[in-house]
Amino acid sequence: MKLVCADGVGSLGDYLEDALDPVQRGAIDAHLAGCARCLAFVKSYRATPRILREATLATMPDGLDRCLLGFLRDRIRPRS
Repeated sequence: MKLVCADGVGSLGDYLEDALDPVQRGAIDAHLAGCARCLAFVKSYRATPRILREATLATMPDGLDRCLLGFLRDRIRPRS
């Protein structure tokens, strides 16, 4: 079973949870061994929960939340 990059995207969650059958897993492993772009994508996908946990630990300086909300409201407001 030979894969192209797009083939593995739908199976990525199952791949990372080790929920694929051995043939599917082997095909993805083989593809990752020869595709630096997909390997980097898998590494970033694995790192996402850690990045989100670390981001939620950061606190905003006083007033930044109001400034950010105002900026976003201005951006989504329909222009006439």
